[in-house]
Amino acid sequence: MRMALAVAASLVVLSACGGTAVTGSGSGQPKPSGKVGEVLTLAQPAAPKTLDPTKETTSDRFYAALAYQPLIVQNSAGDLQPGLALSWHYVGTGNMTFVLALRPNVKFSDGSALSAQGVVDHFSYLVKAAGQQAPLFAGYEFAATGPLEVTVRSPKPDPDLGKHLSQNFVAGDIVSPTGLSDPAKLGGATFGAGPYQIDAAQTVAGSQYTYVPNPNYYDKAAVHWKKVVVKVMLDPQSTLAAMQTGQVNLSLGDQGTVPAAKRAGLTVTSAPQLVVAVTLADRGGTLVKPLADVRVRQALNYATDRASIAKALYADSGAPTMQLSVPGSAGYDAALEHTYPYDVTKAKALLSQAGYANGFTLDLFTTTGGGLNLVTQAVAQQWGKAGVTVKVNEISNASAYRTTVLGEAKAPAFTSNFSVPVAIEGSYLYLPNALYNPFRNADPVLQKLYNQSAVASPEAKAGVDKQIMAYLVQQAWFVPIVSQDLYYYASRNITGTTTTPTSYVSIYEVQPAT
Repeated sequence: MRMALAVAASLVVLSACGGTAVTGSGSGQPKPSGKVGEVLTLAQPAAPKTLDPTKETTSDRFYAALAYQPLIVQNSAGDLQPGLALSWHYVGTGNMTFVLALRPNVKFSDGSALSAQGVVDHFSYLVKAAGQQAPLFAGYEFAATGPLEVTVRSPKPDPDLGKHLSQNFVAGDIVSPTGLSDPAKLGGATFGAGPYQIDAAQTVAGSQYTYVPNPNYYDKAAVHWKKVVVKVMLDPQSTLAAMQTGQVNLSLGDQGTVPAAKRAGLTVTSAPQLVVAVTLADRGGTLVKPLADVRVRQALNYATDRASIAKALYADSGAPTMQLSVPGSAGYDAALEHTYPYDVTKAKALLSQAGYANGFTLDLFTTTGGGLNLVTQAVAQQWGKAGVTVKVNEISNASAYRTTVLGEAKAPAFTSNFSVPVAIEGSYLYLPNALYNPFRNADPVLQKLYNQSAVASPEAKAGVDKQIMAYLVQQAWFVPIVSQDLYYYASRNITGTTTTPTSYVSIYEVQPAT
């Protein structure tokens, strides 16, 4: 699972979940337990390349969220709650103008004050810094329309802007004016308005990051620990051992160590959040002509024995799936899970109807991260039974893998994608300018549905999102195989480690057990 996270973060995107306008005065956190713990120790599978939240990736969100309060807090249930913004709402129709009312009297850890102009300056810097989140805000206009009011105008409908401004996307973690005045310092120090601040004297970059309470934090009751330590631990077995001996209180889990974690008495929480799939990027048949025929793409889906793969390779951590959404997330429709039952005879018939009775040869790229290479080998054998000869190309390095499949190869490839809102999913997977649509294939039916979803009310949007998912399944642009659980391990002396299909464990909710 650790590797699956690394691959997914580098290949696609980390998800979030939405909500409507909210007004409140708290910190966006649950009611405090009334108990302040001495030290909370977290284990993370990778060190951040920088502490600059505008350049950090979403997989580094814990490092950023501790010190940088976001404009909007997304809780573990997926709801959006007040952060540095007390309220927010769209203006007019079309989801293109978004107004935030900022919390008054907020000071950053360095003593500078929160203001609307400071938020505008933060996003100007974020776009120039060209980090992972910068493309999300290309063409967006941020304006200070009052001392504590920020108006955002997007170039196209964006029903999920509130999610983008939460801690799960890092971009909404606001940097202070002092930090922006000397960006070189952002890499090793923190300039946020969050509950903690980095303690450089107790921090060893790449190994251990120590945070202490921010004396200027606006909600003292929400500071649950006297110290938070984040340890970088690359090996799942070492992480489990550290959890068992009490050296670590909270960590990401690994599907291989789940039984041992449960036997050790750890609190194990999980939710389906990842979808392992084959992306048939060349659906226009530019390099692989057969893929232009929907019958061929459907044949590949019929030729995939998802149940046997899930049982053999994922045990209790995965379930067979035929769609890009997981149960409980946007667009998911249980009825779609009956679309492509494993049927080699049906697959052969469709190939014959498309003019490929003798099959064809297909290059399929994969990587070792998350065990995707093992899934690839299983799929190659299954497709072979239908007459499709698969040449497996394995690339271990995740960055090189992405460069290859989106660059010179542009071939069908395995991905481990986080299930995300439809508006974000389209931008990364299937719209004309999507990252995983290197041939820029367009579909007027899909585009029309996507446009409807972008401007729909929350009530109507759910139905349109299901139509989008149904159309993707029918057109078979992907071969979804398994929806996979994301695991967390927690010691018995902490609470607040809930996770759902639409959100992650929120570091703001982790408290000492009463």
